[in-house]
Amino acid sequence: MKKVSISTTVLSTLAVAALLGLGSGCTTQQQQAPAPAPQPVVVEQTPKSSAPPGYKIASAAFPTGDRKTSAIYVEKIVPERVLVGQPFDIVYRFTNLTPLTLRDVTLSDDTAENFKLESSTPEPTSTSAGGMVWVLGEVPPRGTGEIVLRGVALAEGYVTGCGKVTFQPYVCETVQVVKPAIALTKTMPAEALGCDLIPVKLVVKNQGSSRLTGVKITDNLPNGMVAPGSMEGAGKLVMEFDAGTLAPGESKEFTFNAKAARKGTFTNPAKVTSAEGVEATAEATVNVVVPELSVVCETPKMRETTQFGGLAFTQFIGRPFEVCWTVKNSGDAPSRDAKLEVTLPEGVTLQSAAGGGSVAGGKAVWNLGEIAPGASKKACGTFVAAVAGNYAFNASVAGQCSKPATTSCGVTIQGVNAILVEVVDDPDPIQVGEQTTYTIRVTNQGGGLDLQDLAIKAKFPAEVDPAMASNGGSISGKSVVWPVIPALPFKQSVTYTVLGKAVAAGDARLEVEVTTKGRQAPIMELESTTTY
Repeated sequence: MKKVSISTTVLSTLAVAALLGLGSGCTTQQQQAPAPAPQPVVVEQTPKSSAPPGYKIASAAFPTGDRKTSAIYVEKIVPERVLVGQPFDIVYRFTNLTPLTLRDVTLSDDTAENFKLESSTPEPTSTSAGGMVWVLGEVPPRGTGEIVLRGVALAEGYVTGCGKVTFQPYVCETVQVVKPAIALTKTMPAEALGCDLIPVKLVVKNQGSSRLTGVKITDNLPNGMVAPGSMEGAGKLVMEFDAGTLAPGESKEFTFNAKAARKGTFTNPAKVTSAEGVEATAEATVNVVVPELSVVCETPKMRETTQFGGLAFTQFIGRPFEVCWTVKNSGDAPSRDAKLEVTLPEGVTLQSAAGGGSVAGGKAVWNLGEIAPGASKKACGTFVAAVAGNYAFNASVAGQCSKPATTSCGVTIQGVNAILVEVVDDPDPIQVGEQTTYTIRVTNQGGGLDLQDLAIKAKFPAEVDPAMASNGGSISGKSVVWPVIPALPFKQSVTYTVLGKAVAAGDARLEVEVTTKGRQAPIMELESTTTY
C-alpha cells in the first residue's frame, strides 16, 4: 500500500464517498455520495491555495461542498498551457479538514487519452486502461498530502482528466485494559534457638497494572508457635495485617516476632487477598533447636574391709576425697555459658577444683562455657570432711536456652574408733578390811563415729573383792559386768563405779576390759592398789 507523508492527530466519524473531476477544460462534478451524518462535523476553515504563475487550481470539499461542514478538501493544480511532447506536472493536493483521522482514503484518476504518464510520486497502487488508483490509507487530523503526476501531451488540443476520492470516517476511543496481580513473600531464619525470638517478615507487592484495594494479609501460626498480637482463628493463632490500597508496583512490609514453645520444624503459611479477587500465598520454615543438658555424679568407690566390720569408703575423716560430675548436651544446639553449681554440705570444704572451679556463696562453681551438641565436659573437686557421716552433694547445671538439670549423690565418710579408758581408785592405799572406790570412765574420742555395742568388764585381783557396782553392774565372783551400751556418741563418755574391799595385803591390780562392735580386740586398762 502506498502512503503519502502527512501529519497526525485524532480519529472521527464520517462516511463519505465522492467523485472529483478536475482538469483543464473539465467541469468539476460531484457524484452521488452516501448521506452525511445528521450532525456534520464542524471543522476549521481551510483557505484556498494560491496558484503559482502559469498554473490554475480546481478544488472541492467533500461531502457537502463547504469546507466548514466537509471532511476532506481536494485541489488539482495544472499548468494553463503546455507544449506537445514537453513534460509537465499535474498535482493532486488533499487536506483532512477534521480533528479526526480519515481511514481507507483512496484517490483514482481517469486521465484522458491525450496524456501519457511518465512518472508518479508516489507511484499508483494499481493502473488500468481506465486510469490509476492510489490507496493512501489513513490521513491524520489536519493532515495534508499530495500526488505529483508527470507526463506529456500527445497532440495539440486539450488534456482532460478527472479524479475521484473516497474515504471512511471512524469514531475511535481507547479503553485501558489492566490486569490485577499480587505477590507475597515471607522470610524467617532457617534456624533459631528455642529461647530466641524468631523474626518474621512479610512483603506484599502489587505486580499488576491495576490499583488494588482492601489488601489483607493473614499469617497462620503453626501449633507450638506464638506471637504478640495474634488472634484465635479456625482453631489456630493467626496474625492479621491490613495493607489497604496498593498502586501498581507498590509494596508494603510487615514484621513481627514469633516464639517457639518447643523444638522442631515449624512451617506457617501466609495468604494475601484483595477486593479485586486476586490473592497469593507464601510460606517459610524455621528449624528450632535447643540444647538439652544432663549431669551425672561420680563418688569414690567403696571397698570391703574387715578392719571395721563392713563396707566403708576408703576416705576417712580428715582425708581428701574426689567427687566428679559429667555434664552432657544431648540436644541439637550448643549450650552456651553452661555453669555447674554444687552445694557444699556443712562440714565439707573444697580443697581444689579441676577445670577452674571456685567457691562462691557456699557452693562450688564451674563455668563450663559452651558445650556442643553431643559433647560433654567433666568437672571434679577434691573435698575434705571434718566430721564422719553421710554427705549429700546436690548439683545443678544450666546454660543459655537449656533447662536446668539436677543430680544428687552421697558420700559416707568413715570415722576411726578411738576409745579412752580411765580407771582411778580412791583412796589408795587401804588396809585389809577397808574399801576403795574404783571409777571407770570410757570416752568416745574417735573420728566422728558412734561406739557401737560398748561392753565394759572389770576383773578384781585376789587381794580385793568387788562389793557393789553402779549402773546395773552385775557381780559374779571376782568379775563385774555392766550392760552393753548400744551406742556411745562421738565425744561422749560413760562413767561407772564399783566398791572394792581389801581382803589380803599386796600390790593389787584391777583389770578393766572394753570392747566395741568395730574393735573386737579388747582395750585393757590396769589400776594398781596397795593393800596392807
